Amino acid sequence: MYLLKFCYFIIGFISRMIFGLRSTQEKGVQFLKGIEVKFNGKFTNNTFKKIIRFQSLQQLIINDGFLKLEGRFSNENEKNNNKTYFILASLYDDLIDDQIVSKEILDDMFLHPEKFKPTTFNESVLMDAHLKLLNSVKDKIEYQNILNQIQQAQTDSTLQVNEKIPLSTILSITKRKGGYSLLMCRHYLETSSSDIIDQCWYHLGGLIQMTNDLYDIYKDTHEGIQTFANTQNTIIDIERVYNEQLKLFIKSIEILPYAHLKMTRLRIILSLIPAFGYLALENLRKLQGDNDHLLPFKDYERKDLIIDMEKFKNVIKLFKYSYQLAK
Repeated sequence: MYLLKFCYFIIGFISRMIFGLRSTQEKGVQFLKGIEVKFNGKFTNNTFKKIIRFQSLQQLIINDGFLKLEGRFSNENEKNNNKTYFILASLYDDLIDDQIVSKEILDDMFLHPEKFKPTTFNESVLMDAHLKLLNSVKDKIEYQNILNQIQQAQTDSTLQVNEKIPLSTILSITKRKGGYSLLMCRHYLETSSSDIIDQCWYHLGGLIQMTNDLYDIYKDTHEGIQTFANTQNTIIDIERVYNEQLKLFIKSIEILPYAHLKMTRLRIILSLIPAFGYLALENLRKLQGDNDHLLPFKDYERKDLIIDMEKFKNVIKLFKYSYQLAK
């Protein structure tokens, strides 16, 4: 019975992704080009592509996944808020990563947006996105609290360049960055909210961040960034930490107050996220082999740590793990 449900929901999801992904990306391109005209500037090519890619995946997998619990998909306002969020998040990351502005200026931008005077295209677009989203949410006090938590997590993340940073500190930063960033997106949906639902979004955000860390081991290692994934030297330890977060997410989704069939669909769709994580863990397990521990990650070549999702066998493995995780 479960196999039939899994096939039914996965086939439906794949069909929607095939036809919906192109549409959301095309609308995303139009949306961004409108922003460029309005503010008389250009996004960098990498930022443009990143916004288009991630806003599409977020809408089709996560936003629509949760909204389907209430019998619908994203409306136009929610879709535009989703695009605006990824403009905000992408430009924020660019300012942080490229050290274009100081922490003090960033604090002013987010804590006192009405007073900030942008001087560049990126600053103007970022502030416009921030104010639009701020004005769109219902619970502005809680939303501002989430913004403050993200700012604090971002500040704390500077500690991750320290090779002696404890694992507990890394996990605290990782879960807060991912958790509050995704929880921020929940506020852009015109749907009911509760502490139970918020906990589910928060734990899913932490799981997404940890999954990203598994795929960014090579980059993070060579940039001197310490993550849960590249500071452990055995696959057992890496799996243990990842599975602890996965259990938190599974527990939070099991108590959501919706009909069983709707919950089954949500579990199956969202199980694709940790399934990607399990693919990366499988690769690390192969790298360790029969040895007691992994090599220092700086000693691996990039190709050793990359998962090629264009290979059919990896796609099959992805659905295999998804099937097992959602059961």
